[in-house]
Amino acid sequence: MREIGVHDEQRVTARRAESRDDRRRETGLARPSHDAHGIRLAEPIRDLRRAVGRSVGERAGFVVGGDDDRDERSPSLRAVRVTFDARHLQTVARVRGIGRYSRNLLAAFARTAPPDIEWTLLRLRNFPSADAAPLPPHRDLRTLRLRRPELSMLALDPVLLSFELPFARPQVYHSVQLGLPAVRRFRAIVTIHDLAPLRWPEHYLRLPHARVGHAWQYALARRADAIIAVSEATKRDVIERLRVPESCVRVIPEAVDASFAPPARDVALTRVRERFSVTSPYVLYVGQFDPRKNMDGLVSAFARAAERHRDLRLVIAGDLGKLAPFLYDALDRGRAPRERVALTGHVSDVDLAALYAGAECLLHAALLEGFGLTPLESLAAGTPVVGLRAGAVEEVVGEAGILVDDRPEALADALLRYLEDDVLRGRLRSLARGRASRFSWDSAAEATLALYRAV
Repeated sequence: MREIGVHDEQRVTARRAESRDDRRRETGLARPSHDAHGIRLAEPIRDLRRAVGRSVGERAGFVVGGDDDRDERSPSLRAVRVTFDARHLQTVARVRGIGRYSRNLLAAFARTAPPDIEWTLLRLRNFPSADAAPLPPHRDLRTLRLRRPELSMLALDPVLLSFELPFARPQVYHSVQLGLPAVRRFRAIVTIHDLAPLRWPEHYLRLPHARVGHAWQYALARRADAIIAVSEATKRDVIERLRVPESCVRVIPEAVDASFAPPARDVALTRVRERFSVTSPYVLYVGQFDPRKNMDGLVSAFARAAERHRDLRLVIAGDLGKLAPFLYDALDRGRAPRERVALTGHVSDVDLAALYAGAECLLHAALLEGFGLTPLESLAAGTPVVGLRAGAVEEVVGEAGILVDDRPEALADALLRYLEDDVLRGRLRSLARGRASRFSWDSAAEATLALYRAV
């Protein structure tokens, strides 16, 4: 540890001696650049200062003490000062993949308790506090954003973070989503979960702020000191689509929540029957309904299986919000019997674990998964996966499921084969939990800490 700390201090001292022009080149502001749509990606520093003004310093509050779980030990001269973007624990993303990633990684940091890391958590002052969860000893840097944070972060973070983050004096800043500053004098690490906006720009980049925000953030990600990809598939995408050197990308997989506790199958089926009026057998889908989730393929595969298995049901667990029309349209186009399709809406973690444990399989038709958390959760509940071999799903599922290429009828054929082969079904169930146990948040935390020290 001591050698790493000394080396880190030498790096920081050396970097402070670099020329201002080198700094600007590193952050991508030395010269304007454009994306494929002709969007200007960078502006001179003086324009940023003029746009934001002096009031930013007043809006960024550096808070120590109170509820901040501050470590009372004297800070070590060789400690690495890390600022971690914890804002997604306070927004609608807290129950989605980004929020779960942040919460579980911070909880693993708390368990690991590295003595050579000094933590600052980036927070939102004007949002409700995050749900109670284990955190490492830390200070808070409180910022302000608009009430639609995903929009304001994407479009405004490059400017605002350039002025806010220096209050924490970080040596390393870790962005868990596209949220990098345009100007910085510290190392930057960004986690990239997938590049779906570049695959389906007509859906994700329809609005001007989304096009400009993503273009700018992708340009800044190219200049990050390191990129964490949550899978080998995402790493390949980052290298190919963002033209990032392979040496700058580190694969650190995710895992299921530490609190994930699926019940025994008979207990699960009782709970599912009582809570959702659904009886066995059923296949399960968990997730959102945007185009990459391929609702048409999901409904079509179930419809074919339902023709031969008259008692089979499809349970769809996911927030029936603004993306629900994609699901409703697929149900209208498909031939699935609607009376055998159950829509649960958003469910609690306890109910979700029961749904996984009671299902015949997870039916997963997604065309892209940056990691594949729902397949992993299904395996952790002892339930195999039948799905498409897309993105990182194959890395997660391995031999504990049936995965096929995206071609007509292939997913339906795979589902029928699974349902009608008792020996196969039993063998895959016996492999499921062992496969899931290969993924650990403690391992992810250790690899992430090593990256903090290395950059």
